[in-house]
Amino acid sequence: MKTIKTAVSLPAETYLKAEKIRKKIGKSRSALIALALSQLIKKIETRETEARDDAAYKRNPPTPAEIEEARRHSEEALKQYDDDWSAEFNASK
Repeated sequence: MKTIKTAVSLPAETYLKAEKIRKKIGKSRSALIALALSQLIKKIETRETEARDDAAYKRNPPTPAEIEEARRHSEEALKQYDDDWSAEFNASK
């Protein structure tokens, strides 16, 4: 992955806290900042996607038939999960 070197200014308190965390997790300063930015970017992108999805559902809400179909599929999936868990649990006894 290509990297770009940059300089940032941080409040002293933020810097000191970041240094403490960085040392605790054994990462370089650059790795810690890259990780933090990646997580922030992912969080913002997720919120934007959720906002677009919410707007789409408001423009075109599911019909009662679609809701019932989703409920049935969920019920079937949960039953399969429950059956798998029960079999695993009983096998371990």
